[in-house]
Amino acid sequence: MRPYHSITPNAVHGRAREALRHVLDWVPFHKSVSVDDLLDLLLLMAACTASLFGTVRRFFSFSHQTGSLAVKANLPGRKNIDRLTRGLVNALYDVMALSRQDRWRRWTVAIDVNNVPYYGPPTPDVVGGPKKQGTKWFFAYATAVLLHKRRRYTVALAPLPPKSKPHEIVRLMLDQIAEKGLKIRGVTLDSAFDSGDTLLLLQERQLAYSVPLRRKGKGRNARNVCFEGRHKQVRWTEWTTDKTRRQVRTRTLLWKGRAKTMVFAFQSWSGDHARNVHQQAEHLRRLYRRRFGIETSYRQKNQAKATTTSRDPVYRLLLEGLGYLLRQVWVVLTEELARRSKASSNVWIGALTVQKMIDWLIHELTNLHPETLEINGAAA
Repeated sequence: MRPYHSITPNAVHGRAREALRHVLDWVPFHKSVSVDDLLDLLLLMAACTASLFGTVRRFFSFSHQTGSLAVKANLPGRKNIDRLTRGLVNALYDVMALSRQDRWRRWTVAIDVNNVPYYGPPTPDVVGGPKKQGTKWFFAYATAVLLHKRRRYTVALAPLPPKSKPHEIVRLMLDQIAEKGLKIRGVTLDSAFDSGDTLLLLQERQLAYSVPLRRKGKGRNARNVCFEGRHKQVRWTEWTTDKTRRQVRTRTLLWKGRAKTMVFAFQSWSGDHARNVHQQAEHLRRLYRRRFGIETSYRQKNQAKATTTSRDPVYRLLLEGLGYLLRQVWVVLTEELARRSKASSNVWIGALTVQKMIDWLIHELTNLHPETLEINGAAA
């Protein structure tokens, strides 16, 4: 994606529309909805965090039924949802525009699952979970984000079917990243990924990792014993997985904080032969604390996410992916601002916040598609 000489609302709109254009092979819907109108409709929905119905009624001359049919006509069927997933991931990488040096660099990523609340009757595509925001049903999406200042790009995205196993999710994200030619040296995960099969997968791929472990049951088993001992104690911990009956062996760090005691399973950059394993353990514990980057990405994505009550997983994936896509554009723009100003790596670039970029996008789109500020007595 080409850089602009200056960042303006027009430049933001141009980048956002160009990024969305690469997701699918968009086609016009009859003579009513051109491709540009369709892309602007989706961008306005995301920027205003509004529904298709509300956006069309405010800003476009065609009906909301026509707008809905235009979107559906361009989306693949439920059985071909992978085509949309690939399109979204390709668009995320197009926005990044990685250099040759970036391609050779070995990155550290955070992988997590984002559960989006769903309030309708259960469908085969939703997953159950603890009640949150008034519901126990969710559409689940896995993502991976680079843990690098000013370059916290989303580098993997996929919808998750019900009953997805933690190691299956991690494998899916790692395979998706590998397909794009990005090299990974380390992974940080939260405690929901503390299964033995996940750790074995990371060891097989020779990746450094930092994963907090949870207690298993109430007895003094192999997992629970590692919560005993002195602060900062490093030891080997072994156990057998419940279903696959595979032997797991990993180093662990016992960390006794003021609030709670945590145990981090870890593998250093240099494997089992680290010269100073305690130093590596402390470094990987600090790496885990940088996971807030992926949590922040969810909040920022939600600032540019259209609303819907649809049960269609394909349409929901499009809206979810569009939120990440607009966030990706913001990351690129802030990176450019930092490079132009020759800012040091520790300086926060506050000239362009996510909300300011979204406001600029709304400003440009509403100039192109002005709202009729009049309601006559015959309006329905």
